[in-house]
Amino acid sequence: MTIMSRLKNVQPSLSKAEARVAEAILSDPEAVVHMTTAELARLANVSDPMISRYCRTMGCKSFPDFKIQLAKSLVRSVSFISEVVSPGDKASHYIEKRINANQAALEYIRSNLQPELIERAVELLGNSKRIEIFGMGGAAAIAKDAHHKLFRLGIPTAACEDYLMQRMTAAAADQDTTILFLSFTGRTRSMVDVARIARDSKANIIAITHPGSPLAEMADITITSGNELEDTTIYLPMTTRIVVLTVIDILVTGLALSLEPGIQDHMKKIKLSLDDTKIY
Repeated sequence: MTIMSRLKNVQPSLSKAEARVAEAILSDPEAVVHMTTAELARLANVSDPMISRYCRTMGCKSFPDFKIQLAKSLVRSVSFISEVVSPGDKASHYIEKRINANQAALEYIRSNLQPELIERAVELLGNSKRIEIFGMGGAAAIAKDAHHKLFRLGIPTAACEDYLMQRMTAAAADQDTTILFLSFTGRTRSMVDVARIARDSKANIIAITHPGSPLAEMADITITSGNELEDTTIYLPMTTRIVVLTVIDILVTGLALSLEPGIQDHMKKIKLSLDDTKIY
């Protein structure tokens, strides 16, 4: 049942304040997708916390999560580009929709990332003698981005998108190797197979993927990819890509801070190596 259906079906059981929130949403649901918590609260004449409570009543974790589910309910035709846009959208519309979707992704991370999980992942990476990064398809480019950041921190790092190389690398790994798996859904058969090989090799496994997926079950640490925000089996990974890139930035930041102060000279040396390549 979509959010719109639930909105209409649960109205008789709502309190007066909740009913005002429901009426405000149903009066202009497309506008609500772009509202802040405070704006909807003013429209419904309720407090900001009431908006959060109402969203939980509707089965959503937060107001940003509710807006994403509401946007999905409002999609009238399938677009293989992105579910937040519709055929015929003008530039002013798809610019606004794309930015709003990305902002919702960042709010999702703020609400769903567990600091203790990040700390465990940073510790695992910091204790590694080698870091391997595996990604396929849309996640392959993100793996390269992660390699571009992580190699600077002094731990031998490599990114791999080739399935056969991933299998061989996983087989050659040991307990001093951490493999970072990037998969939006965690259901790509080949990635799960490689994770199984890595686990048999006693490698440490961090997966940025959908919790509860087959890949997540193989991992020592699973960090959400935000896959519930966007069906990547249909749409181009856009919102989820922002989630995964941001998680990687957070891990790199945490790792760099854990290696202070010695890492500063190392990173400075790398940056200075580029000076002669610039035209001043």
